Amino acid sequence: MSDLVRVGRNADGGYLFPKNVLDDVNGCLSFGLGAEWSFETYLLEMGEGKVSPERIVFFDASISILGLLKSIVYMGRRTAYELRIRRPKPERKFRLEDLKRSLIALFMYLPTFRFGKNRLRHIRKFVTHDARNKNEISFEQALSHREDPRRTIVKIDIEGGEWDLLREASDVVQLADAPVLIVEFHDTRRPEFMKVLSMIKEFFWIAHLHGNTSDRATEAGMPLYLEMTFVNKRYSPGEGIRKKLPIDGLDFPVRPGEVPYEFEFNN
Repeated sequence: MSDLVRVGRNADGGYLFPKNVLDDVNGCLSFGLGAEWSFETYLLEMGEGKVSPERIVFFDASISILGLLKSIVYMGRRTAYELRIRRPKPERKFRLEDLKRSLIALFMYLPTFRFGKNRLRHIRKFVTHDARNKNEISFEQALSHREDPRRTIVKIDIEGGEWDLLREASDVVQLADAPVLIVEFHDTRRPEFMKVLSMIKEFFWIAHLHGNTSDRATEAGMPLYLEMTFVNKRYSPGEGIRKKLPIDGLDFPVRPGEVPYEFEFNN
């Protein structure tokens, strides 16, 4: 699609979708939090008052103040050990950059979700198709947190859990009103990939895709991790259908210095 804008930082965590759609958005459900939420904070800033903090809701049971502290201590000890034994940098399990990112995440988490004036909502539960444990919430129940489904983005980045959520056409129907659906697919070799893609395309256009440069590609050259932005078909795709990706000035690798995946499409 044409007229794309980037929402989020110029690295992992940023996504592209059309500016005219952004004008209609007033909320976001994010399945998965991790240590980076620039997309949602940019959405709040770019929304110019239309996107309120209480309408940006995260679901993730793995993130908490105590959890971040434990992770930082563990990574710090591991990093110090690998530096002490002089393990070659390419072979290190943890890097100083990872430790730094977690420290930054902790200091950002406190004002963003706990003590800030415009706090975003964090529900400490994993989104699963059918919740069975106390730390889980069902897909259907999580979607009920949208005040206005037609104006609420749904973002799914749950490290492979997307296959559990998007099993059948009835699951995708629950997303059919969303203006934008963002999914990071893990392991595109799975036979379900094309099935899920076909179900989504019943209601959405493919607005943009980006290969995660942090992982390998399949035998056919497809990135194993593929970030895709879908826009509801009630919006026109415009005339400027792109034949090639990435887009200069809008697409960036996950980490600086990595070579981006290139895509070329037939008519």
